[in-house]
Amino acid sequence: MARIPYTGEGSAFRRLLNHSPAVSDAYWGLRKALDEGAIPAKIRMLSFLVTDITNGCRY
Repeated sequence: MARIPYTGEGSAFRRLLNHSPAVSDAYWGLRKALDEGAIPAKIRMLSFLVTDITNGCRY
């Protein structure tokens, strides 16, 4: 299982990925589908931007 390293406290999402096999498997399955081009690049970028605007994320 892939692990995302984090320093200090890290984010709650990264801790969840590292400690919950079910969440980790779902996340990496989605990432694999995205990386293989299941969703067009423009739609992927728009989804990242909408998430950023909605949640105030800093990518």
